Amino acid sequence: MNSRSANTRGARSCLGQTSSRRGTNQSQPRPYNNQGYLQNGGSALPPGAAPLLPNQGRVIQTGPMRVLCIADVRGNLRSLNELAKQARADHIIHTGDFGFYDDTSLDRIAEKTLKHVAQYSPLIPEPVKKAIQQGGNGPVKTRFPASDLPLSELPLLLSGELKLDVPVYTVWGACEDVRVLEKFRSSEYRVPNLHIIDEARSMLLEIGGVKLRLLGLGGAVVMHKLFDNGEGRTTIAGGQGTMWTTLLQMGELIDTAHRVYDPTETRVFITHASPAREGILNQLSVGLKADFSISAGLHFRYGSSYNEFSVNPTLDHYRGKLAASKASFNDVWETVKGEVEPAIAQNEAQQNLLRNALQLVEKMPSTAAGGNPFGGPVTGQAALGQVDESAFKNMWNFNLADAAFGYLVLEIQDGRIGTEMRAQGFNFSHRGAKQQPGSAPAVTASASSPAVTGPASGTPIAPVAPAQVPAASTASAARRPLSTQPIKGAGNTAPAPGPVKPVTPQLHPATKAGSNTKDTEKTVTVPNGSANGPANSPAHVPANGPANGSEPASSPPSKTAASDIIGLFIMNVNSDEQCRGLFNDVDKGKIAKIEKWGALNKVVQFKTIEDRDGALSRVAEENKTRTQEDRSRPLVKVFQHREGKPFSNRGGAGTWGGNARGGATGSGYRNPGAAGTASDSDSNRRGGRGARAGRGADRARGGRGRGGLKGEGGAPAPSGITSTPAE
Repeated sequence: MNSRSANTRGARSCLGQTSSRRGTNQSQPRPYNNQGYLQNGGSALPPGAAPLLPNQGRVIQTGPMRVLCIADVRGNLRSLNELAKQARADHIIHTGDFGFYDDTSLDRIAEKTLKHVAQYSPLIPEPVKKAIQQGGNGPVKTRFPASDLPLSELPLLLSGELKLDVPVYTVWGACEDVRVLEKFRSSEYRVPNLHIIDEARSMLLEIGGVKLRLLGLGGAVVMHKLFDNGEGRTTIAGGQGTMWTTLLQMGELIDTAHRVYDPTETRVFITHASPAREGILNQLSVGLKADFSISAGLHFRYGSSYNEFSVNPTLDHYRGKLAASKASFNDVWETVKGEVEPAIAQNEAQQNLLRNALQLVEKMPSTAAGGNPFGGPVTGQAALGQVDESAFKNMWNFNLADAAFGYLVLEIQDGRIGTEMRAQGFNFSHRGAKQQPGSAPAVTASASSPAVTGPASGTPIAPVAPAQVPAASTASAARRPLSTQPIKGAGNTAPAPGPVKPVTPQLHPATKAGSNTKDTEKTVTVPNGSANGPANSPAHVPANGPANGSEPASSPPSKTAASDIIGLFIMNVNSDEQCRGLFNDVDKGKIAKIEKWGALNKVVQFKTIEDRDGALSRVAEENKTRTQEDRSRPLVKVFQHREGKPFSNRGGAGTWGGNARGGATGSGYRNPGAAGTASDSDSNRRGGRGARAGRGADRARGGRGRGGLKGEGGAPAPSGITSTPAE
């Protein structure tokens, strides 16, 4: 009977049956005292009525709660609903540049700000964007009708034509209309499910077993505007379509956070500017006892997740960042202090807010070696530099990609906050775009050339470039490993699209110096003794060249042996005249020869070492040093010859076995960060990211690979054989 009663009672609670339908169970006690169910002996429900649930009719959602974090929708407010569906989100946190513009905002926005907003706006048509960027006569507002310059879909939200499917919590960004936000604060504007988080208002979300406290601060952080309210009539600062943060707002946020403080809550600090870039924001997040910070990126394609411990090598390095921010603030404060203090002398509330903010800044360290960035007591010399590292390691920061490119999801369940980060990312297809099927015949024809063996002597061999071969074909052939065996079936290979100059080791009469032909670009050199290709191929002649050694007109100029050169290596020059222009008249007369050495490099040769060193000493200092990656001006260095290394341990690969990019530079100046110099394989850096064919010498990157073993394939090939990226 007891078992039957228990089963009956369980079925009744699940199916919503009333107690009057189970008379045998009237005397059974209830396991809970819930007035939502009929009391024993109560009357039955009216026909068609359903009893209340045990939770008094509230909806309880089981499973994880998902909070979508996005940045910079820039007025494309329909995307909020789309992203919420895509991420299966229950709530949305937005970090600024929401698109707080109404129908009257266009008249108030400044010209410069309008151009910036238009550049990144997802609502303005592309032809209009291009026309704005190209410029024209008159302001943008007069050149285009207002219908061509939609700043935001906020008017659709205000009219009710567009609705938000899930609650949205946002701060304002750097490009917003202060008048619109003042209307939201005064409740003149209201949008269901839209909640603006600012210094005066925080929100509490009780989801997934976690009390999530949202604290926010909008606007850009600009030191010289911390005491400027702009056109704002309330405490919100901004004007002409831009908005920024003030010190009084920071003070009020501190006051708000202290008033609502609950140690059981998890605090999320939402900002538009990144605390990692702004030391005063970083200090503020620590002062708010934030567990997480969520901020907008600078038009990033990927989001980032980090704590300060993971991106700072030492605690002193972190202190240095805060100290620099404090010094910058103090410079501004000392300048405006005499005006600010009298202005708020009669307003006690503002005095308290200013005091809160100044106390926060005062806790910041003044030097990298001292002070406590976390606000703990520091007393005595022994305590100098000793800090509580809990916030340094435990406060986690999320910097978001633009909403058009990615988002972050906080998945909250059973008190645990998990994360998912998604990004559209960069498109790297352009790196392989030059290897088109149409260029395959030319690559095959080059690959079907004779087998390659090492040269019999160390004599430099003049490189010969294929004529009229697309750069993509040459680049592909250069990256293809050269076989040590003759390729069979070459007769079935499709001919090249044009006459291809065969690679040859023979020296021919020099062509006209200073010609515009790119004979040295992406050259492939094959030494004597290699097997001949098919004699009947329409696109080939034997790899050893014509028997009579003719065709002098299409051969490159002979180069001086690298070991015999006494000269200066000059990068980023296009002509001999530009080279000569770097020297004075005395040194110009001592120049014996100028040779092209790569796509944008030259070697200026002198007769004696004294002439070379004297000329170098008289070159302008700005052309002898490089403090950053500036490839727009020439760079002059002493030409250095490096000997090649044998490859006897590569199992018959010969001196070409370790180079799959069509040759290596064994001589000449090498700078890992410079353009047009040796690739990674040339510099004994295996697996690195050196110069790539087809991307231009001025964009080649090197110096990031891993060092190879000496004597292996990563070592440079014999001197005098160059490989230069094709343009």
